[in-house]
Amino acid sequence: MNEPSAPTNRLAVTSLVAAILTVLSFCGGVAPIPATGWVCFPGAIFLGLVALLTGLPALRQIRIRGERGRGMALIGAWLGGLTILATLCAIVLTISALAALVSGFWNQIPTPRP
Repeated sequence: MNEPSAPTNRLAVTSLVAAILTVLSFCGGVAPIPATGWVCFPGAIFLGLVALLTGLPALRQIRIRGERGRGMALIGAWLGGLTILATLCAIVLTISALAALVSGFWNQIPTPRP
């Protein structure tokens, strides 16, 4: 009559939750609020790693055990990986912009000529 459904994989749920928190942390770091990047970018990288490193084993477990949650694991792994890449790009762009700003500042200072 009522067939028991397969359980949902816990790593898949963990991956999805971590991926959602990763995206929120990344968006908080990009927001124009002073000093949020110092907290949000490392948090986004850490949570992205959690999402990626729980999503990939979850996919394997789901395939072997026949559990549910493949979509959650896929979304978690993809969002985790993409957010890590986006965070690293934002960090590189920020460092490049600061280097260009400092370089332009130093070029404006007159140098004494003998």
